[in-house]
Amino acid sequence: MNLQEQIRRILKEETKMNIRLRRRLGMLDYEVEHRLRAVYRPDNICRYESGDELVEVVMEAAIDSMYWNYFADTDDNSGDWVNMYYDMVKYIREKYGDKIKEYYHINCGN
Repeated sequence: MNLQEQIRRILKEETKMNIRLRRRLGMLDYEVEHRLRAVYRPDNICRYESGDELVEVVMEAAIDSMYWNYFADTDDNSGDWVNMYYDMVKYIREKYGDKIKEYYHINCGN
């Protein structure tokens, strides 16, 4: 595959994400990181059974906050919201999944 084909493929993958969401990825990063600093601290995360459960809890809280802060004008039963929701899930799992699991294991062990 030549360079131009690779560039086209990468651009196509990046443009699949909703433009409204792409503009707010920085805020999604903030929502996740803020929760890890302020809400899900080392002294209270061991109540969860595993790092995977903590990832799900942090992810759901961040997405819920994103909805109410930035996307409340979008019908939460619409296909547009469903696509944004799954894009956020994918983004958080890829970017923060391993980091959150490691954070859990460092503070709670296995």
